[in-house]
Amino acid sequence: MPPNVRKRMRVAEHRRADDLFEGGLRASVLPLDRLLAGVMVSEWVVVRAFDPRCGATIAVGTMLTLGAALLALARPARPATRMILASAQMVWVALLVHLTGGRIEMHFGFFASLALLALYRDWRVFLPATLIVVAYHLLAWLGGLDSARGLATPTPGWFFEHLGWIACAEACLVIACIRGEREMRQAAERQANLETAEQGEYEVQLAASIQASILPREIRVAGLEVAAKMLPAAEVGGDYYDVLPVAGGCIIGIGDVAGHGLKAGLTMLQTQSAVEALVRSNPQSTPAAVLTELNRILFDRSHKRRGSREHVTMSLLRYHDDGRIVTAGAHQEAILWRAATGRCERLSVQGTWLGMIEDIEAATVEATHHLGKGDLLVLYTDGVIEATNASDVELGLERLCATVEAVAHLPVADVCDHVFDSVVDWSDGELQDDATLVVLRHLGVAGAVAAA
Repeated sequence: MPPNVRKRMRVAEHRRADDLFEGGLRASVLPLDRLLAGVMVSEWVVVRAFDPRCGATIAVGTMLTLGAALLALARPARPATRMILASAQMVWVALLVHLTGGRIEMHFGFFASLALLALYRDWRVFLPATLIVVAYHLLAWLGGLDSARGLATPTPGWFFEHLGWIACAEACLVIACIRGEREMRQAAERQANLETAEQGEYEVQLAASIQASILPREIRVAGLEVAAKMLPAAEVGGDYYDVLPVAGGCIIGIGDVAGHGLKAGLTMLQTQSAVEALVRSNPQSTPAAVLTELNRILFDRSHKRRGSREHVTMSLLRYHDDGRIVTAGAHQEAILWRAATGRCERLSVQGTWLGMIEDIEAATVEATHHLGKGDLLVLYTDGVIEATNASDVELGLERLCATVEAVAHLPVADVCDHVFDSVVDWSDGELQDDATLVVLRHLGVAGAVAAA
C-alpha cells in the first residue's frame, strides 16, 4: 500500500477514534450533569426541612441550585459545566457543615462529593473542587468559625489534618480518573481500528469479487484447447489474462501490474476493460495497435489524472486458426512445446512497459510464429518462475520447462493444474507474488473446422 494512502488511513482512523472517545465521554457525562443538579435540589429540600429560618443559607443554596439546574439543561456535557457543577456541590457541602454546627459526620460530604465527581473520569474537575475545600477550611481556621470545625479551640493541626485526608482521597481519585480516561481512549482506538480493518476487508473482498467476475470462466476458441488459472498473493491480484474470441481466432493477453494487492488489482481491472473495449471495437486490430492505444489510456489515467507512476508489463498474442500467432509486448518469454520433438522452445517478446511514456508505437515490435498440430503454448507471469523455496532459490524457467515437458501430453487443464501444483509445492504454499498460467494447445486446421 502506498505511504500516502497509509497516512490518510491513519489520519481517518485517529479522527474516528477521537469521535468515538468524545461520543462515549459525552454519553457518560450527560447523565452526571443532571445527577449533580438533582443532588443539589435534594440538598436544598433538606436544608428547607432542617431549618427554614436560615435565610442566608437558603438564599445561597437556592442560587446554586437554580444555576446548576439551568446549566445542566442549557449546556450539558461541557468541560465548563462540569467545573461549575463541581464547585457548586462543594459550596453546598460547606453550607451543610456550617448549618449543622460543624458536625464531623457532615465533613464526610466532601469525600462523598469527590467520589461522585470521579464518575466524570476527568481529573480537571478536582481543581475547582479543591479550591473550594481549601478556601472553606482556611476560612474556618483563620476566621475561628466554631460552627464550621466543630471544635472549641482552633489549632493549625486541624486544618492540615483535614486537607491531608482530602489530598489523599483526591490523589487516588485522580489516578482512577486518568486510568479510566486512558481505558476509554484505548477502547475508542480499538473500535476505530476494527472499523477500519472491516471497511478495508470489505473493500478488498469487493474488488476481489469484481476481479473474479470479469476473468474468463469458460474459454472456447475454434482450433484451440485452453485452460487458465490465477493465484493472487494477496486477496486481489495484479496479474492480467484474457482470451477474446474473434473471427478466425482470438486475442490472448497476459500481463502483470507493478506490485500486488488492492491498488494493483484495480489497475488490472482498468487494463482488462480497456483491452476488451479496444478489441470489441476493432476485432481486426493487430497486437501492436491494441498495445499502443492501451498505453495511451493507462498513461492518461495514471500520470495525468492520478499523478502516479504505475506501469504494466504485458504481451498480446493474436492466434489464427491455421496455427499462426502474432505477438507483441514486453512480458515473460512464452514456452512453446513442440509435439514433434517433445521439447520446449522459448518465444521472446519485444516491447516496452505500458503507462510509463505517452507513445510507445516505435518500441512495439511484432513477431510471428507457427504452431503445429498438438503443440502446446504456455504463458505465465513472473510469480511462477520467481517462486522461491525455503533456501530462497527461485523455481526458474529451466525447471518450468522441464515440468511442462513431463506433462505436456496431458489435457491442458491437467497440464495447468500440474504446473501450478509444482509451483505451490516449490514455494511451500507461500507465494510472494501473484501467479498466473495460460495453457493452449493447437488442434490443427481439422480441429478448428470441427470446433466451428
